[in-house]
Amino acid sequence: MEQPTEWPARVGQTIARELRRHRTARKMSAQQLADECARLGHPALQRTVISNMENGRRRDVSVADVLVLAAALEVAPAALIFPAGYAAEVERLPGRTAAPLEAVDWFAGAEAEENSALALMRRHRDLERRIRGVYRRIWEQGIAEQRYGVELEDAEAEAGREMARELTDQLHELREEMTGRGLELPPLPGLDGPKQN
Repeated sequence: MEQPTEWPARVGQTIARELRRHRTARKMSAQQLADECARLGHPALQRTVISNMENGRRRDVSVADVLVLAAALEVAPAALIFPAGYAAEVERLPGRTAAPLEAVDWFAGAEAEENSALALMRRHRDLERRIRGVYRRIWEQGIAEQRYGVELEDAEAEAGREMARELTDQLHELREEMTGRGLELPPLPGLDGPKQN
């Protein structure tokens, strides 16, 4: 039977291997990586610590370490844990394997329940992006009309405005649902005023 400490050690080995892969690909020395980690606010990741991770002498890697190392290497944190593109299969949980991209999606909550806070926040973000896209097209069409004398049919322009209204209504309904569930609402640029520091 597998010992409970074997799986964390394998995860640590994967992180060490990916840390080295991404560091060397960026042509960074362990010292340069340590300096960047310190600049990001995690000075505990010194050159010797990074070397010990990469050489397997330090097997415990905290979530905070992974986050800062990923930021310093300009990769997604999940890329250090589940090497999509570099492995055919990863061990997502002890004895449970998956394709690396499936593991990354799981880690990122892509399969979150439809009414989970994470899913609602993603839906909010997607609606915002769609609304901005519609308004961008309306604006670009207006510029084209002014610059090039290209005239839109009134029906086409009205369809764009109607779509923007429908999406905005959906966004406001979603925000009401989120408020009812006690969630922190993301600011709406242009509607919630300037961000406070």
